[in-house]
Amino acid sequence: MRRAKVKSLETINRQTLRARINIIISVIFFLCLILIFRLGYLQIVQGDEYQEEIENAQYVEINQSVPRGEIYDRNGNLLVGNESRPAIYFTRHRNMNTSEIMDVAVELSEYIQMDIDTVSLRDKQDFIINNHPDEVSALMSDEYTLLQDGNISRADFNEEFYNRADEAFVDDILSEEDLNTLGIYVEMVNAPELNPAIIKNEGVTEEEFASVNAALDDLEGISTGMDWERYYPYDNTLKTIFGEVSSPDEGLPREMLEEYLAMGYSRNDRVGKTYLELQYEDVLRGKKEQVKYSTDKSGKIIGQETVESGEPGDDLYLTIDIELQLELEELAEHHLSSLRELAEDVNARDAVTGSIDYTIIPEYLDTVLLVVQDPNNGDVLAMVGKQINEDGEIVDFHYGTLTSTFVPGSSIKGATVVTGYQEDVLEAGEVMLDEPLRFSGDRTPRTSFFNRNSQIPIDDQEALMVSSNVYMYKIALRLAGFEYAEGMSLPHDITAAGQKLRNGMNQFGLGVSTGIDLPNEARGLSPDFGQFPANNYLALSIGQYDTYSALQLSQYVSTIATEGKRMELNLAKEVRGSNANDEGPVLKTFNPTVLNNVSISDDEWQQVHDGFYDVFNTHDQSTDRYGTGWDAYHELEPKAAGKTGTAETFIDGNDVFNQTYLGYAPYDDPDMAFSVIFPNMPYTIPFFPAQYFGADVVNKFYEIEYGQEEKQPFDYDLDWFYPQLEYGDY
Repeated sequence: MRRAKVKSLETINRQTLRARINIIISVIFFLCLILIFRLGYLQIVQGDEYQEEIENAQYVEINQSVPRGEIYDRNGNLLVGNESRPAIYFTRHRNMNTSEIMDVAVELSEYIQMDIDTVSLRDKQDFIINNHPDEVSALMSDEYTLLQDGNISRADFNEEFYNRADEAFVDDILSEEDLNTLGIYVEMVNAPELNPAIIKNEGVTEEEFASVNAALDDLEGISTGMDWERYYPYDNTLKTIFGEVSSPDEGLPREMLEEYLAMGYSRNDRVGKTYLELQYEDVLRGKKEQVKYSTDKSGKIIGQETVESGEPGDDLYLTIDIELQLELEELAEHHLSSLRELAEDVNARDAVTGSIDYTIIPEYLDTVLLVVQDPNNGDVLAMVGKQINEDGEIVDFHYGTLTSTFVPGSSIKGATVVTGYQEDVLEAGEVMLDEPLRFSGDRTPRTSFFNRNSQIPIDDQEALMVSSNVYMYKIALRLAGFEYAEGMSLPHDITAAGQKLRNGMNQFGLGVSTGIDLPNEARGLSPDFGQFPANNYLALSIGQYDTYSALQLSQYVSTIATEGKRMELNLAKEVRGSNANDEGPVLKTFNPTVLNNVSISDDEWQQVHDGFYDVFNTHDQSTDRYGTGWDAYHELEPKAAGKTGTAETFIDGNDVFNQTYLGYAPYDDPDMAFSVIFPNMPYTIPFFPAQYFGADVVNKFYEIEYGQEEKQPFDYDLDWFYPQLEYGDY
């Protein structure tokens, strides 16, 4: 009998392991086979569909509530901020037709009320055509029959309807619900694809916001969020200088459309339109959120992913001191209204007494302009413009400080003297006779205001103090290669001399850009010398021909204050990163820039400075001659220096004066400079006492900046001024 074979335990374990491995391999093989079949199915059968979905997923830069940077004054006071407000948005998916949009508008109209003022007659007519066929056919029964028979086209039928359906007709048909739906539809139908458009962002109530939020699942393409608008803590103060931002409906301004599109903007982006908002658009604009949308084959949005979060714009800090600005605005209003009232009171008293012989038209006295700056670095500390409108109300005219130019009069004589030094036709301290100048062909002699008949020897310093016209005329003649001689003919060719004199003005900032960081700065008028070139050339030397702005005059007097260092004027002080709770980090500082240096000797500068000091502070008792600004300025502390000017001009054929007052303080180490223009003042002698405004400006500056004792503004008194007009003297 044979013995059975017995497998060892080791053999059994080995066979079991082998069987298990074979099973696992079979399962893996089977799974791989399934995967291969599945991949093949996806690639071959559904490949085109998935490729289309991939292509439909794209990056879209959207314009949704990215606040602009804020604007602050030099001390961190908020001037322009952002105010959040709830908003209803609509995102139009690809291939969404007008019928689908109307369906959404109808649904949304149940939750919000729209302002329908922007709905046009054409919008209403189209709505009636599409939604009220019975009313349309009743109005146009004959045309409707022709349309049904195919004898006229739909376009011709609609055109006829547009001509016949007037406002009364459409308003009689459309209900309030219709108009509300139409208001929503008009906003939605203009929305670009895949870019959230604001449907309503003004007056969204809490109830509307909450009800729309609750119904979002049923409102295709509708979403809620926060929008912003600019607000101004100081109301209209400097609002024109800050500039405007386009609305969500307006988007890119038409006149700058191509430029902005080339820079990567979208058509509905909100951008700066004017002044600082425009000038610093790149700083204030912020960074829009980037979103990746996924759409299905029909173009509907099926998902979105934020790729890059939006960031608010950087904050802009200005050189403006808002406290000083507000105080000077109040002063400007006081002086402007008081001078207008003084002119009216003078007329009223003269109607009784008949004792003065001037034509005074108070309505012409309607404007004052003021600029205050730091002469050492070009910082504009305040820019004030005020006007009296036709209703007698005082309104802001701040932008007039850079956009309006005027003939300034004698205030620019410092530049004439310096040009004489530079062209080697005048020496420091040189004495010339102030005398009536009699040229061949003149009917009357040309004189200075302070001296009508005599021959008075004066030097350059005193010529500035008493504002000698004759001294400036003689400098101008020398620039043209002539010495004055009684009865001489005026030079015929003043082309080269005129260019020298204008170059001399330009180096102080007169007739050229000040470099201010604002668009639309006026350069002033420098016209051809015309039919009477020599006469106009001489007028230029005393500030009676070319025109300049308050900003230019401020830069001019600041250049004198700093002994020839013409600083670029600037409003931007620094850029800081946005920080909701505190000042952000400094990203950029706008450093002072010297545009040019006016080079003359120390002795020559001393003559000019002493002359400007004398204008405000000196009464020469030996001659009883006063500086032209002595009355208003000689009691100032600290002592100031400057120059006054009075230019003859016309309105409607009537004589008027432009009065200008320029200065700086302290006279020996200035930290402030100012320019004042009162255009179109009454043509009287003595001049209307507008110079006191400049003195009040200096007092107010040292009160605000250094805590100096407050002083009351000048009080205009008819009983004090009227007798001076009666006697024609000061």
